Amino acid sequence: MSLDTEPREGRLRRFLRVGDRTARVRRLLRAQLAERKIRIRIVTALTLGFLVVTGIAVASFAWTVFGAGDTTERLLLDRSRRILDAEIRLLHDRLDPVADQLAYVARLAARGRIDITSSAAMSDTLVTFVESLPQTSGAAFAGLDLMSYRARRLEGRVVFDAVPVFEVPGGYERLVKLRGERGPVWGDIFWNPEARQPMLNVRIPVRRDDNAFLGGLVAAVTMGDLSRQVSDPELGGQDGSFILVDRKFVIAHRRLVNPVGLALSDENPLPTIDRVGDSVLAAIWRKPVTSRLGPSLQGTGHIVEVDGRLWVFLYREVTAFGGNWLVGRYFPIEVAAQDLERLRWGVIGGGSALLVALLLAIVMGVRVGGSIRELGGAARALERLDFETAPRVRSRLRELDDAGEALEKAHGALKWFGLYVPRRLVARLMEEGNDSLVSRRRVVTVMFTDIVGFTPQAEDMDEIGTAELLNQHFEMLGGAIDREHGVIDKYIGDCVMAVWGGIRRMSDHADAACRAALEIARLIREDNARRRDQGLPPIRLRIGLHSGPVVVGNIGAPGRVNYTVVGDTVNVAQRFEQLGKRFMGEADEVIVLVSGETLNMLQDRAALGVEPLFVGEQAVRGRQEPELVYRLV
Repeated sequence: MSLDTEPREGRLRRFLRVGDRTARVRRLLRAQLAERKIRIRIVTALTLGFLVVTGIAVASFAWTVFGAGDTTERLLLDRSRRILDAEIRLLHDRLDPVADQLAYVARLAARGRIDITSSAAMSDTLVTFVESLPQTSGAAFAGLDLMSYRARRLEGRVVFDAVPVFEVPGGYERLVKLRGERGPVWGDIFWNPEARQPMLNVRIPVRRDDNAFLGGLVAAVTMGDLSRQVSDPELGGQDGSFILVDRKFVIAHRRLVNPVGLALSDENPLPTIDRVGDSVLAAIWRKPVTSRLGPSLQGTGHIVEVDGRLWVFLYREVTAFGGNWLVGRYFPIEVAAQDLERLRWGVIGGGSALLVALLLAIVMGVRVGGSIRELGGAARALERLDFETAPRVRSRLRELDDAGEALEKAHGALKWFGLYVPRRLVARLMEEGNDSLVSRRRVVTVMFTDIVGFTPQAEDMDEIGTAELLNQHFEMLGGAIDREHGVIDKYIGDCVMAVWGGIRRMSDHADAACRAALEIARLIREDNARRRDQGLPPIRLRIGLHSGPVVVGNIGAPGRVNYTVVGDTVNVAQRFEQLGKRFMGEADEVIVLVSGETLNMLQDRAALGVEPLFVGEQAVRGRQEPELVYRLV
């Protein structure tokens, strides 16, 4: 028995070893098959894709032709709704700028940037307002001195005068009523005998930050051109377009382009729907008739019968201008049949276009495939950078797969590189090559920012909260600096150093830096408003700007360099940020100090929108002569 057992055990072990090898081979084959993938050429993919699209399009066209009657009618409804949307946008484009500009003037007056007690200042402001908005017939300001400063458009020119409020019809009553208002208020439509057309007015109170009432601004908007725009096809309008007020009075219609004969007056500034000579519009509120289009209207319109014909009315309600306005248009229902023939030709043209597109896809596929292969070769050149390799992006398109392999590697390298070096700097270094290693002298503008009292504030926060606060702050500042083509040179704790004109020459580096500082101030104030709502302390920021010559280039040891700017200009800019400690009040959220050199280098000082305030000459450490210091914010 023992002699027979040994051979059986040996055979069994050999069998198991063979089985193990077979299993390993099977696993290896499965792994190789799993790694293999189907890769097709771009020409084949585009051809198959366009064949599928062509089949779907042909089926869709056939279905459209079979149901052409209903389809064209619904297409007409969709087109009419788009026309209504365009007319509503036209209405907003005409009226919203008036309210927005009036609110802007009110803010300037409330902040003291416009002297509301000066007739000359009000003349410049109101005349400019009227001249810049051709849809306005006039604008006025009434203050607590009960004087009304007015700019009116008369006979093609703008005339300014000042009269007591009591001499303006309803002027004192509107001024008293404005005391209780907060934002822009659209008033009733009235008839202007001088312009011989209806007008719409918008009013807004002027209040200081402490809510003290200073007066009120009012502007009048002409409505006559609105009728021309909604009815003239050359201006994007339609013959059946109209705008109603309170579902009864007509404010825009082809008949109102020339309102002669409608007997409009102060008592009747707008005609009713039955007085404009439009029998179809006069029947808009008749009992609707039943039609297969009824479900498609769903409260946005209805169909009425006028003289044996069915008319479709479509409309939208607009309540943004102080009343119940209705923007709409009408058309005969049989108009849809006229589009049927055009639809048939569209089917023929669409099918032909698809065939041409299919041929073009084949030609373009061949060319694109070659271009992508070239792109893969160019991308592989980026792989020679000594950086870690990122995972490969795979694709079933052979050419894209090759290019993706190289580009993903380059992307992974540049992604890490871009976290530490500004993108503009990387682009410049790649563009100039070895020439970028040479240091050069340039005139730039340098900005330094610093959070006031950040150290004690950070002591009350944990590490994560401190990091989140700084990241949010730097992201906000970095966005404003980047939009003005500045480059953040470095972060120093809670400070930021930014440069304009260092990487690439900028003739307006001082203007861009000042604009960035004003934008940062605005963002800080908005962010502080949100922080207060959340019960968080506000962030207070000092900003210093100075312009002058610096040395730009790679500074550091051979194995670790920084592309940066050095020189006395950088030191002075930091001193200006520190000078903010002397001039920043307890209530100030942001202070921006700029040097006289920066102001002298401004190319368009007026474009900043603010006038820098001279605060005096200050001695700056490291400078023998005192510096002229101006406050921008």
